[in-house]
Formats: sequence, C-alpha cells, structure tokens
Amino acid sequence: MRKSKSRQAIFLLTASLGLILLGTDAAQATSVSGRFGLWSYVRDDTVDHVQVVPLLSLNVNRIGNGDWSFESTLRGFADYQNGDANNTSAVRVNRALLIWKPQASKWEVRAGQQWLTEGIGRGNVAGLWGAYKFNRKTDAHVYAGSRLASSLSLDEENPDQGIAAGFNIRTKFGPRRLGLSYYYVGKDGDVLYNGVGLDYYCTSIRDLSMRARLHMNLEQSAIETGQITANWEAVDDLLITADVRTQTPRIFEDSFFAMFLEDSKTNSARVGATWEFEEETYVTGMAYTIFTELDQLYKVRAGIGDSGFEFGYTHWLSADKGDMDGFYGEARCDYKTLEGSFGFDYSRGSNSEVRPNTEDQVIFAGVEWSPLKSLTLGARGEHLKDPEHTEDWRALFSLMTNFRSKVRSGS
Repeated sequence: MRKSKSRQAIFLLTASLGLILLGTDAAQATSVSGRFGLWSYVRDDTVDHVQVVPLLSLNVNRIGNGDWSFESTLRGFADYQNGDANNTSAVRVNRALLIWKPQASKWEVRAGQQWLTEGIGRGNVAGLWGAYKFNRKTDAHVYAGSRLASSLSLDEENPDQGIAAGFNIRTKFGPRRLGLSYYYVGKDGDVLYNGVGLDYYCTSIRDLSMRARLHMNLEQSAIETGQITANWEAVDDLLITADVRTQTPRIFEDSFFAMFLEDSKTNSARVGATWEFEEETYVTGMAYTIFTELDQLYKVRAGIGDSGFEFGYTHWLSADKGDMDGFYGEARCDYKTLEGSFGFDYSRGSNSEVRPNTEDQVIFAGVEWSPLKSLTLGARGEHLKDPEHTEDWRALFSLMTNFRSKVRSGS
C-alpha cells in the first residue's frame, strides 16, 4: 500500500508541477492547446445503462519560449444503471508528462506517465523516457519506470505491478526501416516478462509496401508475434493486400495460465483485393482463415460500392462446423457541415452443427455536425435483434472541441 501511495504521489506531483509552470509562465508560453470531449453511451436491454465519459487534454508547449513543455490528459467515468449511480465513477489520469526538448539538440527527455509503443514494449509506464537522434536515419529510445494500469484513479489505491524498462533502436536504409527493441518487466525480484523484437518496414518499391515483425517472449521461449503484411498495387486501380501471422497472448505474471501459452497460439492468414473499375466505383473482396488443430475456420466477404455506399455478402465457417451467411450495406452522405451514415448487417445460420438456424440483425444510423471548425457534435444509434435477447437498442452521443492560443512573450 505504501508503494502504491508513493506512485500516486509521484503522478500528482508531476501534474502539479506542470500546472505550477502553467500558472507562472502562461504569459510567456508560446502556445497553449488542448481538447475537451464528452461521450454519453445509452443502452436499453436487460439493464438500462447510461455512461458519461468526459475527457480533458491540456498541453503547454515551449513554456516561456524555452525548452520545456507539459502534456496531460484526464478522463472521467460515471455509470448509471436503472437510474442509480454505480460505484465505478472515477477521475483518472491517462497522461501527465513534463518534456524537455531543445530545438537544436539531439536529445528529448520525458518525465511522468505515458503509454508506450516502442517496438515490443507496450504498456503504461511512469518514469523517465529519453530519445537521442544520432543522425537523420538513426535514433534510439530508452525508458524505465513503474508499470501501471491503463490509467490511475485519483480516489483508489493503485496496485503494484512491478517495474518496466526497455529500449528501441531504429535506422533507415533508403525506403526501408529496421528496428530492434527489448522490454523487461520485473516485480519483487521475479522476472514477469522478458522479450526482444525485430521490426521491418518498407515503403513502396515498385508498387509494393511491406511490414514484418518478429517478437520473441524470451521468458517463455516462444514466438509472441510473427507477422508479414504486404500491399501491392498490381496494376492501375487494383490493390492487393495480404497478411500472415502467428500470435501468442502476452502473459506477465508467472501464473498457472502460462502453461497454456502454446495452446492459445493463433495462426491466421488474410488476403484482400479492391478494384476500381470506374471513377469512384469499386468491387472489393476478402478471405480470412484461422488455423487450429481441429478446424480450419474461415470468413469470406465480397462487395461493391463507391464514395457514397457499399453493399456486400459474407459467409463464414465457425467452430463445430457451424456456418453463417449474411448481407451488409452502408450509405454515406456529406452536406456542408453534416456527415451522415446509415446501414445494416444481417446474418442467418448456425454457430455449430448442433444449434438450429438463428438470425442476427443490426441496423444503425449516425450523424456528425461541425458548426465550427473546432467543434464537432455526433450521434449514433443501433437497433439489435438476436436470439439471446429481445430487441435492444443503444446510442452514443459525443461532443469534441479543440482549442489553441498563442501568447507573445511578456504580454
């Protein structure tokens, strides 16, 4: 508990420091920017749900026209069930960073909480992050700190999830980019995760773009992710995509479930094509398969559309030899500051050979309105019908606004 409180204090101190800098140097700050969003999710099925999620992002760039910046994101959450407030209401810190980045320097240093995507390194880490740019083609990132939940609650104890550290080195060879990364997670002297990753990305060479990943879980002696993705513009107006991968879930804790990592591995392949045979009119298709020891599951899709609509057919084979057929369609339209969409997804069949045929149906409609350049209002409604429930409906309402102000030094 003491460790949890100390970590929470570190984050609150970081956020407070940023706010102090904002308050003392706002008159000299180069720019203050941010975003405010409000989402409300309403659901009427077995339980009447109303969820409200506000979000505030505040960034102070080049404080005092200097080398320091501050970035933060706060998110709230409230859940009401059958008209009563739930105990899940909370305010959470998603991001709180103090950043030092001189304009002419090769260094960048961040202190605080952030979500990392550094090669094989993934997760929410509170600590230090540093980057050094050797030249125009090569850079290196190094980080270390406490591994945290996806966000920190301001009114709850945060569990101790250990420490995390890693690095990511990237370099370019013409249109090719190669990355080598390492990620470590430990707790109380035990290794929870130990992995190394190799990432390759190639921009278009003779109309071919490709990405490859090989991520190894060294602690479990297993391939975590092996993937090759390619986009090929075979001829004019014909784009072919392909993806082949093997993936094993990442497990940190040294638990009983780690014994089943190899059994939970998924091997899959996907191929798709889109041909634009007339201006803004195209046909598209996709085939996806999952390889298992018992079955070979697959799904195929074919459709036709243009900039305003798409309509198509789907068929898939599910577990236990059940097969489903369906149709889908979506229409889109724009009018000045309004964007609207309407569509449906209907399927009929069986999830297994022992279940009778059933029907699933979804009808949805949405609209976005931008009365101002920095303000967007949205609404989306869905009507669902399936054999497990009566007819259900759900709706999502959103408000998003961005703001930015530039302040001259000494004003």
